[in-house]
Amino acid sequence: MHKRHLAFVAASAVLTILILVSPSVAAEPNHKPCLRKAQIRPIDGFTKTSFVATVEYYDPDGDVPAKVEVYIDDIPYPMQRVKGRAEHGIYRARMTLPPGEHGYYFYAEDGRGMSERYPRYGAKHGPYVGIRKPYNRIATLTGGGVYFDYGTDKNIYTYTVNYKDRDDCGPPRGVYVVVDGITRQMTLHKGTPNDGIYLYKTTLPAGSHGYYFGACDREGDCVTLPRHGFLRGPEVAETYNTPPVLHDQRIIPWSGSYKAKFAYTVHYTDEDFDPPSIALVYIDGVPHQLKFAAGKPYAGLYLYRTRHHVSNEHEYYFHFEDGRGGVVRYPRIGTFHGPVVTRW
Repeated sequence: MHKRHLAFVAASAVLTILILVSPSVAAEPNHKPCLRKAQIRPIDGFTKTSFVATVEYYDPDGDVPAKVEVYIDDIPYPMQRVKGRAEHGIYRARMTLPPGEHGYYFYAEDGRGMSERYPRYGAKHGPYVGIRKPYNRIATLTGGGVYFDYGTDKNIYTYTVNYKDRDDCGPPRGVYVVVDGITRQMTLHKGTPNDGIYLYKTTLPAGSHGYYFGACDREGDCVTLPRHGFLRGPEVAETYNTPPVLHDQRIIPWSGSYKAKFAYTVHYTDEDFDPPSIALVYIDGVPHQLKFAAGKPYAGLYLYRTRHHVSNEHEYYFHFEDGRGGVVRYPRIGTFHGPVVTRW
């Protein structure tokens, strides 16, 4: 009887050990598999091209995969092992694709409920499939805007946009901004022609304005920003216009023979930095166009050269306009006299 009791105690101890050990064995974690060196080659091709998807599958627990697939445009293509072991090997799939721009990702399951995806989110771009010539990826326009949104008709407004062409081709046919329905070509400011910032500077009349950006790549495919409609701005206020001022008129020389050339000069100044839209000198009642000679167009010297017949009764005056309603006559009333022209 004593022996039976000892045997029962020993059996109970063994059962207790098994119960204590079993949960730890059952709780051993299952790790997700790894996907490495995932790629599709070539990335560019045609409808007859055989595209090859390759990925390295590895399971740290030694689990054989239940499936290894590549998804192209969300369509699964089963992959077959071509090298290594099932739990750690290279898997491959071949396929042809319709024309266009595609997206892909890889997916694998280990058969025990764990899975992995590459990339974890979204899809990689490609392949790019053409029909008879390489597929042309549409260029992108981003970050478009104008500096600044508010101002006056005296401010300079700068339009900028980022242009990028993902294809290895020549520079774009053009990058432009359409302001109030008028197309303005932009110039490269920073970066390269295929990946750079383009800009356009201009003044604008008072009022509300609208604009959008556009570009055409080397192949002639075009894109706009925004895709539909337009962007509003800037709001431009009208500034008060100050009429220009004329001063320090001269005739050089003041007297001379009929063979001499006489230079009519006058200084023009505009507080609003407006260059003259009209610059005339009236000599004996006949208007003549003056030319900008020195300084700055809005604050400089203007002149006109000519010969005269013999007389001491020549007379003249100046007439300027700034293009914004500002008009000045010099002298305000009457005329200046000269030059005196002699025979010798």
